[in-house]
Amino acid sequence: MSWLKDVYGRKIVPPIDLVLPRKTYSRLQRLESSQPWFEVYKIEPDVYVFYEPGQFEEVISYLVLGKKKAVLIDSGLGIGNVKKLAQEFTELPKMIVNTHSHYDHVAQNYMFSEVAIFDTPSSRRVAKNGYSKTDMSHLLADGMLHKPLPENFAPENYHVPPFTVTRWLKNSDIINLGGRKLEIIRTPGHSPDSICLLDKDAELLWTGDTFYTGALYLHLPGSDLDAFISSYEKLIAVSDLYEKLMPSHNEPWVDKAILNEVLEATKDIKAGRGEYSEDLEEATKLRRYDHALFSIITKTR
Repeated sequence: MSWLKDVYGRKIVPPIDLVLPRKTYSRLQRLESSQPWFEVYKIEPDVYVFYEPGQFEEVISYLVLGKKKAVLIDSGLGIGNVKKLAQEFTELPKMIVNTHSHYDHVAQNYMFSEVAIFDTPSSRRVAKNGYSKTDMSHLLADGMLHKPLPENFAPENYHVPPFTVTRWLKNSDIINLGGRKLEIIRTPGHSPDSICLLDKDAELLWTGDTFYTGALYLHLPGSDLDAFISSYEKLIAVSDLYEKLMPSHNEPWVDKAILNEVLEATKDIKAGRGEYSEDLEEATKLRRYDHALFSIITKTR
């Protein structure tokens, strides 16, 4: 097999037995929009899912409405126009809040006048430099797309422009939308600048790439197994404050109990236990530990 590499030099690991559409979406309310690249779903009265099933990453951004302001949690892949999409569902002023600074979460930050991201050297570097066309080209390679690209999308110019951050976040910050508050919980492990966002009143936790159903990446530059374990312990310690997880890939609206399974699986990896894919190790120098609803991918030790 020929393995693609992304901007971090990691070899892209294909999903196992992926069947689209995922079953979760059949239970959600789908809404029409002017942009066929996205699928839009309504989770709760003021929470919208902007899903990009046409590309391998299956990125999800969330539009969350308060009484005075709206937040777009991550700005997606930059293939469809997420700003135009958000405008179809609210006239409120909009602010981007990034769960971290990887390319598939910040691609259209530059379109927005308000952007918040956790303050680390890596996030400052991305804000200053963006990602080049070379960095992004692998996302459009053979086998990475599941549907046609939008007519007005120019593949030859696909890149992430630099963007201006108007608020550098820190742990425990509160984003007040008017009648709705989102608390920042720092959760490094997948990346140094990873965060989750907690809405206590709605009992929702947006997890970014700290958790999603699928292959969890702990093999990237900046990934840290010990930090990942500590972040999970932190989230589980406050799990009485939320019921549903809202990940940034694959599917939303996941029961919180799965966090305990991921924590135990990660502890097993640290202790040298657990079965992993030897074929994957031979091909990529990575180990993939498969479980029912998730996998964990680490470097060989």
